[in-house]
Amino acid sequence: MKKIICLILTVLCMGVVSCKKFLDTVPTDQLVPDNYYDTEAKLTNALAGVYQPLSSPGVYGDALFDALGAPTDEGFYARSGQTTGTMVYNFDYGNADLSNFWNTLFRGVERANLLIKNINIAQMDESKRQVVLGEALFLRGYYYYLLVTYFGDVPLKIEPTPSVSGVNIPRTPSKQVYDQILADMQAAEAKVSTATVLGSPSRVSKTTVEGILARVCLQMAGYPLNDESKYAEALKWAKMVQASGEHALNRSYRQLFINMHQDLYDIKESMWEMDYKGTGADGSGNQNRLGNTNGIALSVNFDQVGYSYGFVNTTAKLFNLYQPGDLRRDWNIAPFSYNTTTNPVSYNYFTPAQIYNRNASKWRREYELSAVKAKNYTPINFPVLRYADVLLMIAEAENHINGPTAVAYDAINQVRRRGFGLDPATAGVTQNVLNTVTLATTGNTGYLTTNVNIPVTFTGGGGTGATGMAVVATTGKVTAVAILNPGSGYTSAPTVNIGNAWQPNTAYTTGTQIYNGNNLYTVTTSGTSTAMGPTQTAGASTAAATGAVFTYAGQRATATVTIASSPVDLSGLTKDQFQLALQDERARELCYEAQRKPDLIRWGIWVQTMNNVAAEIRANGGSFAYGALAGSNITSRNLLYPIPASELTVNNAATQNPGW
Repeated sequence: MKKIICLILTVLCMGVVSCKKFLDTVPTDQLVPDNYYDTEAKLTNALAGVYQPLSSPGVYGDALFDALGAPTDEGFYARSGQTTGTMVYNFDYGNADLSNFWNTLFRGVERANLLIKNINIAQMDESKRQVVLGEALFLRGYYYYLLVTYFGDVPLKIEPTPSVSGVNIPRTPSKQVYDQILADMQAAEAKVSTATVLGSPSRVSKTTVEGILARVCLQMAGYPLNDESKYAEALKWAKMVQASGEHALNRSYRQLFINMHQDLYDIKESMWEMDYKGTGADGSGNQNRLGNTNGIALSVNFDQVGYSYGFVNTTAKLFNLYQPGDLRRDWNIAPFSYNTTTNPVSYNYFTPAQIYNRNASKWRREYELSAVKAKNYTPINFPVLRYADVLLMIAEAENHINGPTAVAYDAINQVRRRGFGLDPATAGVTQNVLNTVTLATTGNTGYLTTNVNIPVTFTGGGGTGATGMAVVATTGKVTAVAILNPGSGYTSAPTVNIGNAWQPNTAYTTGTQIYNGNNLYTVTTSGTSTAMGPTQTAGASTAAATGAVFTYAGQRATATVTIASSPVDLSGLTKDQFQLALQDERARELCYEAQRKPDLIRWGIWVQTMNNVAAEIRANGGSFAYGALAGSNITSRNLLYPIPASELTVNNAATQNPGW
């Protein structure tokens, strides 16, 4: 903390222009605390400074979804050469990422303490003052929530540090830290504005505080405190969010995250976001790497699509948790890699066997609005709390207290229905969807490699809505067919149509490919087709007969498809079965949102789960078997991070966590 304390006189002048609509302020240099808080504008600026550390690279700007958050049962660090560091759980207490995480969180604590201490200096409307105070109290509590979750006992400071010599502070037992967190957040809940008044998820609202209180209480109910009474508290707070009427699920899971790329605020579901702007080129805003370190890998021709290192890949466990028809899978887990041999880049869709190849893809830089994208920085917002999470917390707490009641089922099933593209309020639907496509033949070498992605349609079968895409390899053959939308209502297998069918009275240009019957043709002379389609199995048709000239390219690729029936609503489960289903549902819904590790730890299954995932990757990962390294290295000491060396060297009263 010494480095932080040395910055007290100027700390609130730094990095306070991150969040749009709220943090669009100009920092003022070299103001001492007595002067910094003497107007309403300065208080608002100071509050922006309290928020800022959360959105920095050390927390939600990168670390919690990258080096610190990548290795769970949802994903692994996709670099075979990475054998040390937090991403593979081979590190010690001198690790720089941990030190940065710790120092950044305590920087937020210190800024909150300064603002709370000086809240009454400014002459201003008292109701506005109380809103600022409420947010500062909540943020102090949230910084401590992250600290106690990841580090256990930590020094508890609720007053500004008076000097750089006052750094020898012993670690406070976790229970006392949690008591302070609850006190701060409960006080904040009565002061902050509602989501409707704020109109943006950049600042915490009343329901956001309630939702985070539910999260904190669930954490306290689990390991290591195991305070059973907190399940009822969690249920109370989560139900208050539900009863407010201010929140609802977005009908489109995909669109929910596209909105975060484009500053389309959805305060109904996305209750609290880390809000970013720009690319860092102008020196304004925080540096954010969402979609850059953990997106779909691309390092060539990236100006339009966006550069991504693709550091995080999925596990087979997460991939296989999704039922046929669950639309969340192919948004959260990349169904394709970028084909950089084309300009603009196109998609190479994976085969069903290619699971470990797939990047985490919840944030995709191609949806950013900037015409030219920065290499390493993105303006994508990160969701800290969503209404879907609140519903799942209701389901978990209700089940723990009363078993799988109608309340628990309704909450979890709303989330599941939306995942299948259904109305969350419509119960009892079973989805009959397309499941797998198998190529019957890969055609010949007649497919043009300039058209590497060709459409696939499905006809018959009694259903609607299914679409697909075929991949043409450099050999000129169709090598894979991906289902883009599984549709619904299928009672039998439909016919698979790869490419575009010939149509009469249609203007065709040179280079277009069509099929007629089982034959593939390339248009070699432009023209409008007549009523007579091409049928020859060699050479070219005549313009007099077919209008455009169609040259035979070979037999077209064909495929078959299977259908699957997926019950959407859960029912008939025991209490234990419901809890297991809830754990899986949280992975399907919240993967890559920095929730999984704390969840697994509070459920008491972190070490076992990670060891099991490592064994599975070693057995079945093939060339990705290196992804087992993190899970193999995890032992009971990894339930907590070590207290960083940067703290121990200046705080003589601090002690180390067990095993470190």
